Amino acid sequence: MPLEYALQYRGRFPDPGPWRLPRSTNARLTEPLGIAELPTQRVRRSKRRPYIFNVMVVGESGLGKTTFLNTLFNAPLTEKIKPESLAAQKTLQISPTTYELVEDGVALHLTVIDTPGFGDQLNRQKNFEPIVQYVDDQYELYLQAERSQEVRRNIRDTRVHALLYFISPTGGHGLREMDVDFLQRLCTKVNVVPVIAKADTLTPDEMAGYKKAILKDFETHDIRIYPTAHAEDRETVIDIERFMPFAVMGSDTFADVGGKKVRARVYRWGIVEVENEKHNDFVHLRELLIRSNMQDLLETTHSVHYAQFRSTRIRTKGRPESFLACDEYYESRIENARKNLAEEMQRKENEMRQMFVQKVREKEAELRERDEQLNLRRQQLNEELEGLKRVNQRLEYEIDDALNSGRK
Repeated sequence: MPLEYALQYRGRFPDPGPWRLPRSTNARLTEPLGIAELPTQRVRRSKRRPYIFNVMVVGESGLGKTTFLNTLFNAPLTEKIKPESLAAQKTLQISPTTYELVEDGVALHLTVIDTPGFGDQLNRQKNFEPIVQYVDDQYELYLQAERSQEVRRNIRDTRVHALLYFISPTGGHGLREMDVDFLQRLCTKVNVVPVIAKADTLTPDEMAGYKKAILKDFETHDIRIYPTAHAEDRETVIDIERFMPFAVMGSDTFADVGGKKVRARVYRWGIVEVENEKHNDFVHLRELLIRSNMQDLLETTHSVHYAQFRSTRIRTKGRPESFLACDEYYESRIENARKNLAEEMQRKENEMRQMFVQKVREKEAELRERDEQLNLRRQQLNEELEGLKRVNQRLEYEIDDALNSGRK
């Protein structure tokens, strides 16, 4: 019903209940229609508009966040900020900066949200509150834009799609209390990707033990990290999850390794390559954020975190539960559609497997029958040949007897 009608007759009629879509009926095509070209059309259309990806980096000063971002996106995105004195850093600052990256005709508007000053205050609330408030403010701006008829068609998405939380490479017994408090507050609001900074400062054994302790802390304190807790496309993250939390490093300098220039850090004892998976997990984190799961990060932000914020805001304003039920019904329909599609694919796969087995059995039976016929024909020919041989021998005997009788 129109919004004006709902406002005019609010409270005068009973709640009609959640809105329902009519059920669809399956219909089989008798000939190709061209529906299979829709994904291609969508790809062409999506290239006309730039993709938007907003990533927030959080961590203490000196963990190499700036260098890591420059390395991750292969571009000098951020400049190093000169550290201020502790007296000057009274509050945490949040500074978003947007860059436009273009590759093969596909444009990406990347917004890097830096948080200089995090962890430098004694009062933890001054570290947490500005970040939590910023995330909620972006959700609120998006919600207001959805309600506005003027900007609804082209909403500027400033929501945080991924939060990279840099953990100090202490190699100790797990997360610090500040890390646990922050991650518990943010993991239900945004996609949190934990990162162990400066991986080249720990030995492989120390890093393995540190990762194990951190994963145990995640489970103990119910910290939901991405992609383990939220990713819908599980097939693309099964292999990547083995490396979590990612131990990474960055470098703005290049070194000559085997006649090839690579990003690396040069020490007296050797060279640590950034994109060498034997040295750190940088390539796996890049695979997760950009090449395999960037779209999933965008969708999870909208369908999970923003949907939770939106439903909470709607409930606080006393709107009927039927409005929320519509959203829940829609989500259930999408989930049922995915489930039905998976079952249909499994059914078709089983049918194709059974059909293949049946065809193989029929072919084997046909070949077996032909083989039996050939054996029978071979046996018949052998019997005929033996008969001809016996007739030939009898004729030879008769000829010999006749010759002998004529001589006498």
